Formats: sequence, structure tokens, C-alpha cells
Amino acid sequence: MSVDSGLSAVATVPGAGGGEVPGGGPIRSSAPPAGTTLDSVRPPAYGRGIFVSVAAAAAVFALAIVASGGNAEPTGVPLTETTTPLYWGLSVLVIVLVGIGAQFAEIAADRAAVALGQPSREPRMPTAWAVPGVAVATAVLMVATYHNKVMLVAGPAIAFFGVAGALLARDLLDDVTDLTQRTASTIHTLIIHTIAFLALSAVYLNKMSAWGGAPLVALLSGVLILEALERGTIADEPRIVYSALGGLAMALALIALNWWPTHGWSGGAALLICFFTYTGVLVANATRQRMSSRDLAAYLLFSLVALAVLAIAI
Repeated sequence: MSVDSGLSAVATVPGAGGGEVPGGGPIRSSAPPAGTTLDSVRPPAYGRGIFVSVAAAAAVFALAIVASGGNAEPTGVPLTETTTPLYWGLSVLVIVLVGIGAQFAEIAADRAAVALGQPSREPRMPTAWAVPGVAVATAVLMVATYHNKVMLVAGPAIAFFGVAGALLARDLLDDVTDLTQRTASTIHTLIIHTIAFLALSAVYLNKMSAWGGAPLVALLSGVLILEALERGTIADEPRIVYSALGGLAMALALIALNWWPTHGWSGGAALLICFFTYTGVLVANATRQRMSSRDLAAYLLFSLVALAVLAIAI
């Protein structure tokens, strides 16, 4: 967030701006003319979130050591071959703590901005936890799925960059101006879809049954869509409904994809295409309040063409 640069003036005294005071020479204000610059006074949430990101990476590193050190027992589901209930219990705890830490980082940044004199912003749904939580969950799933030494680096990296990138994207949206709106929205979208691809691929790689995979995909997708709708202007209740519907649609997409003779990361790519389509339609409807039939047709056409290209490629 930003305020007029006049707040950064050292002091306001009679004669400031080039005038004179009795017994002294000309006094000039240290602030530039009003309206010429904007100085950000809101401490960025991702700055505080770096500590949360490092803690998340460290926790995932410890979990990766546990997962890679066990003896693999064939179960048909890779993520259960070297893990125990203790691993998953600790994973859930880490995900919750990271989500709380990310939310606290944003709240602390808001309070610091108010303390510096910036007007407090309107209350909004607390969703700073969403992408960081899903990023750590993705790292945990990847570590459990591959349970090898590569994940000792890849797992913590996913957690660190997912948390830091998510908070950075939210800060960009908060500080957005007319000139940077498109850039901020693009970065926000790229981070969400990158995490979505990794998360959905992690689920698909395990070829779980519909009873296990569908609810997990619905949860991960719904939470990411909830954050994607941050760019919209709709009320909290419709936003939650949109997210739930998007998660349900993704669960159905996974069930349908299980009948498709594909495997590996290609399945994650197919799910990403569906996620992109659903999220694009919902965000467009939320930001424009009304979506034209032409926009809907464009999203559906893109989805069909992308799926067809993917099917031919594999």
C-alpha cells in the first residue's frame, strides 16, 4: 500500500517550501511536491514471510530425511511406501503452522502500516494462508511420493519459494496502481498455477482411488481458487461457493482422467488445463461481474484444444 509522499516530510513549519521564518534563512521542505511521488510505507508481508518460508523449508527438509531413510514396502501408492502415520501427523502440523505464520505476517504488515499513519484498509477474508499452505502440502506429497535424495533439495525448495512467492504476489496486488495492475495479476496467476500443477501432479502420480484422490484434489484446488478470487470484488459468501464448485469440478476431472490411459506428469498437465479453465471462468466472472458468452467459449475452446494436443503428444 502507498500513501502520499507528503507523509514522509520531516516536519511542517511556517514558511516551509521556500519561505522564511523570523531570524532564519529560507526553509525548504524535505518532501517533494505533493502528487509527484509515492513512497510505500506498508512493510511488505513477504518480508516477514521470509522467516516463515525458511521455517517451512527446514521442516520439509526434516520430513524428506524421514521419508528417504525408510525401507520401501510396495503398497500400490508411492506416497505410502516409506511413510508412517507419524510422518503424516507431523506434516499436517507443519502445514497448519505455516498457514498461521503466513497469515500473521500479513496482519503484522497491516498493523505496521497503520502505525506509520496509513489508513487501515477495509476488512477482507483472511486468505494469506491459502497458497503457502498448499505449497507446503505439495512439498510433503512430492517428498513422500519420490522419497529419494533429490527430494532433500526439491522438497524444501518448493516449500520456500511457494510461501515467499505467494506472499510477494499478495503484496504486489495490494500495492498495485493502474500501470502495474496487469503485471501484478500475471505474477499472482503464475504462482497459483505453478503450485496447482505440482500439487495436482503429486496426487495423480500416486494413482489413488477416487475415494482418496478426488477429495484431495477438491481440497487443494478449492483453496487455490479461493486465493485466485482475491482479485475479484465479490462478497465472501459467493467467493466460498465459487471455490467449492471449482474444487468439485476438479474432483470430477480427476475421476474422468483415471479412465484415460496416461500416466506420470502428463496427467498433472491435463488437470492443470482443467484448473486453468475453471479458475479463469470464475475469476473473470468475479472481476467483471458479468461474463460474456464469447469469453466462456474462448475458455472452453482453449481447454479442448490443449487437451487434444496433450492427448496426441503422449
